[in-house]
Formats: sequence, C-alpha cells, structure tokens
Amino acid sequence: MVDCNNFYASCERVFNPRLEDKAIVILSNNDGCVIARSEEAKQLDIPMGAPEFKYRKFFRENDMVVRSSNYPLYGDMSRRVMETLRHLTHDIEVYSIDEAFAELSTQTYSDLKEYGRIIKETVYQWTGLPVSVGIAPSKTLAKIANETAKRNSIYDGVLNLCNYPGTDQVLKNMPLQKVWGIGQGLTVRLNRFGIKTAFDLKQKVDHKRWIRKHLNVTGLRTVLELNGLPCMKLSEALESRKGILTSRMFGKPLYELAPIQEAVATYISRGAEKLRAQGSVASNLQVTLIGDKFKNPKSKYKYGAYTSFKVPTAHTPTLIRAGKALVESVHLPNTKYKKAAIMLTGLIPHSEIQMDLFDRERYTQEQFRLMECIDQINTKHGRNTAAFAATGLHRQGSEEANWQMNQNYLSKRYTTEWDDIMVAKTK
Repeated sequence: MVDCNNFYASCERVFNPRLEDKAIVILSNNDGCVIARSEEAKQLDIPMGAPEFKYRKFFRENDMVVRSSNYPLYGDMSRRVMETLRHLTHDIEVYSIDEAFAELSTQTYSDLKEYGRIIKETVYQWTGLPVSVGIAPSKTLAKIANETAKRNSIYDGVLNLCNYPGTDQVLKNMPLQKVWGIGQGLTVRLNRFGIKTAFDLKQKVDHKRWIRKHLNVTGLRTVLELNGLPCMKLSEALESRKGILTSRMFGKPLYELAPIQEAVATYISRGAEKLRAQGSVASNLQVTLIGDKFKNPKSKYKYGAYTSFKVPTAHTPTLIRAGKALVESVHLPNTKYKKAAIMLTGLIPHSEIQMDLFDRERYTQEQFRLMECIDQINTKHGRNTAAFAATGLHRQGSEEANWQMNQNYLSKRYTTEWDDIMVAKTK
C-alpha cells in the first residue's frame, strides 16, 4: 500500500515551498468546513469538519494557511503519482485519489524493504509528494503496515511485515476500529467479546463458525488476511459506476430561472464527461433543486423531476435540453434555491445501446464522434477549453457566474491551466 501523506496539503506545498512546516487546512466546497489538514494543523487540534467561519479568528491568530479545495490540481497530482507507481511496479490498483495497492516482486528487488524505500524516494523525486509504504502478504496487513509506517518515525515511512518478527506487536498496537473493513458499529460489537485490537481479531482464525455468525464472510476474509492469507486480489480495472451524481451548493442563493438552468447545464456537462469516460450511456436523468430547509422546517424544500430517454445517450446537448426542461418544470418564482443536483441512472455500456427506429434523439455515430472530439480537446488543453453555451461563457470566479462556488482561498492550478503554469523569471 502506497499512501500520500496529508495529500491535499502536500499538493499545495509542492508549488509553494514557503508553506513547508506551516499549519495548513483545506476547505470544502464554498469554503464551508475543514476537509484536510497538515500534521501541523492536527497538532493544533483542528477537527475535521470544523466550520470555517467559527475558526476564522483561530486560523488568523495562529498564522495558519487556509486554502480552498483545488480539485483540478489534486486530481492531476494523483495521476502523476499513479503513473510513477506504474513505472516502478508491474501491477497496481488505484484505491483512492491518494492511495494505491501495488504488487511487488522479489525478482525486481530481493529486499522488499529496499524496494519500498526506492518507491518512496522515486515518488518524492518525480512528484514532490511524500508517501508512506506498507508491505505485507495481504491487503489488510499492507494497510496496517502503511498506517504504522506513517505514524512512527522509526520506520522512516517504510514498513515490511513479510516475515517480520514484530508483526504481532504491530497488530497489538493497532486499535480494532482502524482495521480495514471494521467500522464503528462492528467495533462496539466485538469489544463485548474482548476483541479490542487487530491482534485479538487475528487470534480468532481457528473459530470460523463464530466468525461467520458474528462477522459474516467479509469478516472471515479480514481475519484470514490478518493472518497473512491473501483473500482480495489486486484489480487494475475499476468497476463502472451504476449512477453518476453531480451536486454543488451555489455561491449565493438563486431565485431566477436562467442562472439555475445554467448551473444545472454545467453539472450535466460534467456528468456526461464522466459517463463517456467509462464508456457508458444513460437511460434516465433526474434534476433536484434544494431550497432553504431552515426557513420553514415544515414546508417542502426539495423539488425534483425525472425523465427517461427512449434510447440511452451520452450526448451532452441532448442531456442539457432535457435538464433545462426539468428545471423549468419544478422552478417556483420567488423561491430561494441554495443547491442543485443532477443524477444520471440506468447506465449501460455504449456498445449495448438498443436503438429505436422512430426516435429522433437517438445517439448517432456523428454525436458520438463529436463528444469524443470535445473530450480530447479538453483533456489536452484543460477543462472547459471547449464548452457548451448553455453552461455560460464567463470564466469561473466572475461576477456573472454568481452560482459558482465561493473559493476565496484558491491556489493556482499549476498543472492544468495554461495561465497558471510556473515560469522562471529572467533579469
């Protein structure tokens, strides 16, 4: 398991070395609450989910660095880390934006700890991001090794539990709730049986009937994995999504129909990109507008509408037209809306479309090639290089786009925006 340390904060530091050793917090959409912290911020006891407005004075008094979520930067840095890992190992499984499982072979390096050290140093050299490496014969143990290496400086970011004599001691120091796949509810239940650490759970390997009764098959796999018996294979391919949801709070409450339609068109455009990226088409579209539920708690504050397509599609103009019509059908004048959400469902592979001879909106080959061309342009030159007029012709952050997110602490998109690329100054 390779895991980037304090990923969002580390991404901010790569292009701004002055942030090194500074306490950094990353805020959620619309700068609402804390979603990531550097180690220095954690030492100041800033809790996850802390509301920005409540801690604003504390941030200022402690000279903390506050940043809005810069997802284009984080996503691109994640891609660079994963590409680096693919150069170093023959098989990886991307687990999250900052984590990946990698299969190591002793044919490459006989010393697995040295292999882990090379991975750690190479990722840092190529991307500037610090990582921790946990090595073990199973995924569950690799996660524990990674967590231990990250929290204990004696391991210098790399811990190999393969044939490691201190494995049981590591498991004794690992609280049960931190074991992969063991949630809070299951932890409480197992505590009643005196199982409080990963080592305690490991010892139940000979009581398979008890495990199935209290933990089911998934729990049995966890126990076996804690004993070094791999039950979860490495998978390069990610499962296709069953539904695609795009939802955002508006930068300020909206009343008028036009800006709400523009926001929904933007969300649909982004959802259609994700749809095409996994080679799927959608059969249904749902649009939901969300008002102020606190103004009158007993009154309705969610307004949704739904439509189906005779022929599933990933054609953005078709989806936008349907979305704008749905917004118009549920929009009420003089009503304050704070958020909108779109949901694409009934997803099937593009290759399995069942055509309708009499449907004028069928997903034609010309539409497919047009969408493919637009996606290629945006991939090469940056998102929204080619965009649909329905999403608005203004740039993010302009006064015209008053529905867009508040990002008052946003850093530059150093790797995905031409205007933000760093250049050397000349005398």
